[in-house]
Amino acid sequence: MNTTLPSPDHTADELRMLAAAAGPTVAARPDLAQVVLARARHQQRGRRLRNAAVYAGGGVAILTTLAAAAVLGRSDYFTVTEPSPAMESTVRIGENVVFNKKLSPARGDIVMVHLATDGREFDSMLRVLALPGDTVGCPAGPSGRCEAVVVNGVPVPERYLGATVTDPFPTSTVPDHKMFLLGDNRTVANDSRLIGAVKLADTTGVAVQIKDRDGKVRAVPGAPARGLPGDSDNVDPAGPVPPAGEAPAGPR
Repeated sequence: MNTTLPSPDHTADELRMLAAAAGPTVAARPDLAQVVLARARHQQRGRRLRNAAVYAGGGVAILTTLAAAAVLGRSDYFTVTEPSPAMESTVRIGENVVFNKKLSPARGDIVMVHLATDGREFDSMLRVLALPGDTVGCPAGPSGRCEAVVVNGVPVPERYLGATVTDPFPTSTVPDHKMFLLGDNRTVANDSRLIGAVKLADTTGVAVQIKDRDGKVRAVPGAPARGLPGDSDNVDPAGPVPPAGEAPAGPR
């Protein structure tokens, strides 16, 4: 069915003809044609606005969807700015680390964990040295120093430590559902040597890349290869950086 309406100008012409024919018997308003013409133009303008609203509505829906996808905390990836020297020189103060919430910790990974000790809750960035059932220790050598951390009887090569020294600590077996964590800066890190093994369930993310202050990206040394965020992946930015010496806040 053809629903095309006559143009305002055509409607006005017809009205003028009808008014002229009815002139002897009908006292029509002299401005009738102008009134009807204005009304017709108003109706056409309303139709154009409604059509525009349909297209604009689709655009709004798309923008709303994109905004919802970028809501903080809903991405698989989040960023933490390191405020402490516990992971130097692997991660320096002020550098950003991107974590994946969905990965399970493996030996060598740097993880973000949520800890509760001495009545305090805090988040910390540490390295996984051993998993449930592993034996781990740092026996003293002939010089009285620990030459390497030993996991399941095998020395762990930690070339990323550089000149960092690890003080000896006794060998123990990691309990079920827990992991043994060390900071890469062994002289200052508050790790499993002091707080004991940490629950696997306390992991909030596994590191996949490190960004220096200039934005240059590098892999996580000593960690297994991990998938990196793709172009279509959202990465939550770093939150406020706490004062030096305090742990950064992890994702909630």
